[in-house]
Amino acid sequence: MKRLLVSLALALFATAAFAQAADRDVLVTLDGTIYTVDQGIPSSSSGVAATNIIELSIQNGSEAPRYMLVPESVLAGHHFGSTLAYDADSKTLFVLWTHMPNGTSSELLLASYRDGKWQPAVSIDNQANHIRTNLRLGITRRVSQLQKDGTYADMPALLLHAVWWDETSSGGEARYAMLPIDNGALSPSAIEVHSLEEFVAPGTDVYNAVDPSFNTEILRHPAIVSSPMQSTVDVVFGDTKTNTIHGVTLHPIADARVHIPIGIGGGGPGGGKPMSLAAPSTFSAPWKGPISVIERGDRLAFAN
Repeated sequence: MKRLLVSLALALFATAAFAQAADRDVLVTLDGTIYTVDQGIPSSSSGVAATNIIELSIQNGSEAPRYMLVPESVLAGHHFGSTLAYDADSKTLFVLWTHMPNGTSSELLLASYRDGKWQPAVSIDNQANHIRTNLRLGITRRVSQLQKDGTYADMPALLLHAVWWDETSSGGEARYAMLPIDNGALSPSAIEVHSLEEFVAPGTDVYNAVDPSFNTEILRHPAIVSSPMQSTVDVVFGDTKTNTIHGVTLHPIADARVHIPIGIGGGGPGGGKPMSLAAPSTFSAPWKGPISVIERGDRLAFAN
């Protein structure tokens, strides 16, 4: 990102509507179509092995919404945290969510929907004893491709960018996955996963002392912030070990393959200490649920 995250404005918005939609994501396309994903509970007579399912609704204008299941959400276990992204060029909707087959492990599943049909979901970063929460999904439509003269030029390419919080018995961290899309589908062999701390410039991850009442939940919600370029993505994420929020710009390139080279695509500015509008010394509000990040001039507003 182009600016230092020295101070961060934090705003609280508490409404009953937000509380009821804690595990819902809504996306509105330029043509006015409304896509909504939400949790549902299968009936005891349905024969579904899952404890809950992910349901998609589609509404065009004043028409009644159409409802359908995300197919792989009927797999045994718990499904939650779904988030959406939409590619207008291919008219493809992408759904990313967390699947917990048991109480100690989880995986991320990505499915796509186009022309009334679902592509089979692909598993991302599936490891035992990891719990993944607070998912966000973004899109870029160009990639910098290596030229014969050694320079890079932007070429069309559809890439999804996923961020989430990853918790293990030894602690938690923000993670990132680059997901190249070809003809509306994701190839598992093309997935690239990183700890976002890999992209922090050396020497900038300084410990911030905070008040004992500091609520570290604010640090567990990585976010994708809109980028003025189509070939890069700006990401904001927290570090609970240093009480810091970092901003980095990730720049995928294509040479032998599409990837994000460490030292070229990352290493953004130094971190910032989370500040509250009500109490500038630290942040201690007892908030829960999803957090959105909004750019406000040279600051970022974290809204819940």
